[in-house]
Amino acid sequence: MGIKNVVEPLGIVLIFTVATLANRTRRKGSRYEAIRESESDIPNANTPLIERPPILHFPQNSRIERWLPHPDNSGLHGTLLSRFFRKFPFLLEIWYWALTYWPYQLLRARTAVWINRDPVRKAATFDFAKRNAIRVLDIEKWLGIDIEHSVQQFVLTRCKSWVMTLLCDVYVAHITVGVAFLGYAYTYFPREKYQRLRRTIFLNNFLAFFVLTLYRCTPPRLMPSSYHFVDVLHPSLTQPGTSPPSDWANNRFQLTIAAMPSLHFGTALLIGCSIAMWGRHAWLRALGYLYPGIMAIVVISTANHWVLDCVAGAMVVGLGWLLNWVVLVFRPAEEWLFWLLRAEKPRDNGEVMVPVMKQDDDE
Repeated sequence: MGIKNVVEPLGIVLIFTVATLANRTRRKGSRYEAIRESESDIPNANTPLIERPPILHFPQNSRIERWLPHPDNSGLHGTLLSRFFRKFPFLLEIWYWALTYWPYQLLRARTAVWINRDPVRKAATFDFAKRNAIRVLDIEKWLGIDIEHSVQQFVLTRCKSWVMTLLCDVYVAHITVGVAFLGYAYTYFPREKYQRLRRTIFLNNFLAFFVLTLYRCTPPRLMPSSYHFVDVLHPSLTQPGTSPPSDWANNRFQLTIAAMPSLHFGTALLIGCSIAMWGRHAWLRALGYLYPGIMAIVVISTANHWVLDCVAGAMVVGLGWLLNWVVLVFRPAEEWLFWLLRAEKPRDNGEVMVPVMKQDDDE
């Protein structure tokens, strides 16, 4: 167990490191312009460290950007930090991922702590979530899609024991898969599509938090024993002498009554469809078609989500894809941050990245 809890974060660090090195700017003609640094690019001793920046408007990329002022950082092109960012542009993607992932997780953790702090509030909230879950199950029965129990029982009783273990590992590894997807998409996807995906993932997290806050919902594995679901991700709670597959899925900061919507499935759907449409490798495109279905089996067989949770997850992702432009409102703040750092954001020419790594010739 200790090894898994170390391997998972190290795997994420390794993926980010490989993507940063693979996408470093080496020559003119790569995705970022390799502009020769000259003495004229570097501020001289008479240039004040902090000066009032000229205020401009963004190009007409969106109506939001057009009216939000931001500093012109082109004069900072030759600073050491600017050159460093141009050399390793993927470092900014790590920063974007942190802004996408951690606020969502911290909001969930803060909510879990707030609920658990007061025993009366905890009991009332969990009872409310259980009643919502029963409503979800009743709707599924009416629609004839209440397959959660039969699917889990099939895997537990008809399949080898390692099958459920593998499904649990796939469930826990979805963050690592998402990070690997970002590294691949940054390297191979059309730039416009990648940027839209990045914004969509960011927006999905906050849309999902909004839904799970309004509609607390107990996952199948936490329903009363009369529903006969098995908590395979947290066996230590029900089976003495056993341990959960990862502390990442079993700690006091986990918001357990957040089954609706399923971002596991929603994100898998986004990743799978994106890889299938814009992936550069045939075998990976084939896996892209399969990944959403695999994740649907995973979240249902492990009793972590209802079928309607997956439907809601897909709807959240669809809405995020349509409304991703809303995230552009933060671009002026980003430019102000670069101004405070005395750096210029690397300029993207909008073309597909030509990676320095060798590409497969399967297209």
